[in-house]
This record gives sequence, structure tokens and C-alpha cells, in this order.
Amino acid sequence: MIFNLVVIVLLALSLIAEEFLPAIEIAQNARLFIGPVFFFAASVSVPFPVMLMMAFGTGILWDARYLPFVAQDSGAEKLAELANGNGIAAFSAGMSSGADLGFGYSILLFGVLGGLMQGIRPLFRKGRLELPVLMVGFVTATWLLMQYLLISFLRGSVYFPHEIWTKLVTDTLLAMLASPVIFLVLHTLAKTTHYEIKYEGLRYRFDGR
Repeated sequence: MIFNLVVIVLLALSLIAEEFLPAIEIAQNARLFIGPVFFFAASVSVPFPVMLMMAFGTGILWDARYLPFVAQDSGAEKLAELANGNGIAAFSAGMSSGADLGFGYSILLFGVLGGLMQGIRPLFRKGRLELPVLMVGFVTATWLLMQYLLISFLRGSVYFPHEIWTKLVTDTLLAMLASPVIFLVLHTLAKTTHYEIKYEGLRYRFDGR
């Protein structure tokens, strides 16, 4: 219980920290989306109902932050600006003015991707982080690509400049670099609180007992 509460608090703090992390101009405006990345990493350590609750909160806060920005960015010609970082908020939000997706669509996206991360809980429970780190990169890339595809589809213009793919790769690499640190924090927190992951009837205590 304590572990889950602390993870939720850390997720909220990571979403706040999102506002203070600038894009890296020399790397095609690559950006570490620390809030979503923390959610993806934490999804392997919490029960499924808690993950859904975190997906709901993350999606609501993400849309509340970025949806108003995207509503000001209409027109298919603006897609090209995404590659240069001028529309970075639109890229990260994945919404479009005039789109009928509606507020809260990110909840579904985070919920599905968090569900994928739940499938590798046994590896995280055993301390094997190779696949979890790769999965964080995979779901981050999927999250970004899905948003860009939605923008393209709903605006009726499919435009894929090479800068978009470069940014997709650099953002994904940053997520993979940050994920081991997040996993270390989660393991340390689990040991401190004597938290145990339960998966399909199996139990494992992080303190080895």
C-alpha cells in the first residue's frame, strides 16, 4: 500500500518536472518525457488496477496541459513545424483542433501501453531489466508515433520528414537511458517498504526472503 502511494506521488512529481525539462536543440529537439516514461516504468511494478488508475491520472493531466495548445495549431501545413520543434507540444499531446477524439483520449493510449508493460512484471520481479528497458523504449516510440499518426490522419495530410524519425529515435533513446534509473528507484523503494509483487499467484519479496 505504501509503495503504491509513493509511486503515485512520484508520478505526479515527474509530471510537474516535465515543465522544467527543455528540449535538446542539438539533437533535433529531443526531449525526455519524464512523466510518461516514469508511468511506463512504474507500470511493471504496480498491480493492474493501480496501473489503470495511474493511466487515468496521467492521461487527464497530459490532455489538460497540452490540448489547449493544439487547439490553436490548425492546418495540415503545421505538421512540418513539428520536425523543427516549433510544434513540440502538439507532437507530445497527439491531439488536433477539430479532431473528434475529445478530451481524455490519452487515457486509453496510456492504459493500453501500460497493459503491455504489465506483461513483463515477472522479469522486473526477478531483477532482470534488459527487456524492461527495451520495452520502455518500445512503448515510448509507439506512444509518440501513434500521436503523430493521429495528427496526420485527422488533418488529412500524411507527411513524414526525416526529422520526425530522427526525433522519434532520439526521444526513445533518452527514455531508455532514463528508465534504468527509474527502475533502480523503484527497486530501492520496494526494498524499503518490503513491497512484494504478486503475479498470477506467485509471490516474491524484494528483500529476498
